[in-house]
Amino acid sequence: MPDWINLHVLALIAVALQFGGMAYFAFMFTPMVFKYVDREDAAHFLRQVFPVYYRSNAVIAILPALALIPGQSYEIEVGTMLAIAASFLFSARVFVPMAAKAREENNDAKFKMVHRASVILHMIQFVAVLVILIRLAQ
Repeated sequence: MPDWINLHVLALIAVALQFGGMAYFAFMFTPMVFKYVDREDAAHFLRQVFPVYYRSNAVIAILPALALIPGQSYEIEVGTMLAIAASFLFSARVFVPMAAKAREENNDAKFKMVHRASVILHMIQFVAVLVILIRLAQ
């Protein structure tokens, strides 16, 4: 096996995968769904997609953390990626059901509040993943 294939490189690939996936989902996929699908159908579709998206991203965030644990001096990266994983699980378990309940109750104010909070958390996660990507790429 080549010397350049190591746990650091595998962690870097996993973080890059997460960053690219998050960017695509937020800036391409979701806007396209709302552009090409009727608004109500798009909202229904995304309510089905978001739990899978959040759980998948939690797993993807754990992978580089596991790869970096045996290494030295990766405490910040491991801790950040585990926090990102936990926050994705939080989104799946808290934000998705809250948003769905608000939609079912036709409570637009509550839905907007939950949606805004989830978007803010996603942007924080996105920036954190970018920071870890840059740190690992150096």
